[in-house]
Amino acid sequence: MAGTPLRATNTEQALIGNAWSEETVLKAMAAMSRDYTPMTDMRASSEYRMKTAQNLLKKFYIETTTPEANTRLVGIGRLENA
Repeated sequence: MAGTPLRATNTEQALIGNAWSEETVLKAMAAMSRDYTPMTDMRASSEYRMKTAQNLLKKFYIETTTPEANTRLVGIGRLENA
């Protein structure tokens, strides 16, 4: 996202104290855009970087709630076996 690590405080607030549900994750994904302003360079656009970060959170949700989902391109395909 950038050259300096930054804590996602808005994303955290969208998650803390809420049920681990798709609705909560979608709110947290939206909150992520208030936490970060990704840079654009020759490797990736800011839009691509943001969408990738948001999708990693969504992927984690899917892997923790639907263990039979095959979300991995390599390896066994389940979070507990990764």
